[in-house]
Amino acid sequence: MAAGAFPFPAHPRTPYPPLIVNAALTGIVAQRARFPKVPLTAGEISADAQRCFEAGATIVHLHARDAGGHPRWQRAAYADLIPEIRRRCPEIVICVTTSGRAAAELDQRVDVLQLEGEARPDMASLTLGSLNFHSGPSVNSIETIEAIAREMGARGVRPELELFDLGMVHLAHRLLERGMIERPLYANLMLGFPNSAPADARSLVALVDALPSETVWAAAGLGAFQAPATALAIAIGGHVRTGLEDNPWLDADAAVEATNAQLVERVVAGAGLIGRAVATAQQTRALLGLPARTLAVPTPAR
Repeated sequence: MAAGAFPFPAHPRTPYPPLIVNAALTGIVAQRARFPKVPLTAGEISADAQRCFEAGATIVHLHARDAGGHPRWQRAAYADLIPEIRRRCPEIVICVTTSGRAAAELDQRVDVLQLEGEARPDMASLTLGSLNFHSGPSVNSIETIEAIAREMGARGVRPELELFDLGMVHLAHRLLERGMIERPLYANLMLGFPNSAPADARSLVALVDALPSETVWAAAGLGAFQAPATALAIAIGGHVRTGLEDNPWLDADAAVEATNAQLVERVVAGAGLIGRAVATAQQTRALLGLPARTLAVPTPAR
């Protein structure tokens, strides 16, 4: 049974693991003209990452942009961004995108995985199938998925599985059985998107029950579905992905613009309502099987 799944309804005092909050800061779609609060430059993204970390997020999911707000796949776009986030938040888990929506060729999608040292990401996204968004298709052949997974393994970068339906969960089992991904798995269950599972309890439980054992899973919801999806995850022992990539609004009527930090704060407040602790960065790393990062100790002045 997948981690967080239960053969019977969970008692309110069930000792759940501390809640991991993953902040997806920018994505590739939101533009400044329509959404003024989305961070786009490296300086804006790193400052926003720090605000989210201080609010309770311990993972940041990154998409680099150029000066015009267009997505960038080149490793150079992350070479200064990732170290700056580490300088501000030394223990935070950094996940980068390997999305094919803006960069279709395999060598483009894995370019960011070649970074080394302080610029090397902890994790990278891996979508386990093709699907449609309002802005266009995301094409992910099994051959491409396997090639990206192999490159992640070779570079020591942990996959952040993005699962939109049960077919993608099935492929996760196949990759695991073939040794192309390794436990502990981390998966974002993407709900309410145009071509994904609905954002309801029945669909979320079906996805969770189908996951490989020992999977650490988080729920994400599109737009107005974000709040109910994350509330369901908090209540049944899962984790949460939130942020402007998926939802630029604080309210279901799309009237009040959100910031990433406000969306993280809302999740943390929801966890507090049911007495669920929020994970520290150290706890997040332990749950995901990532190496600990030691805080730098300042050298005393002479």
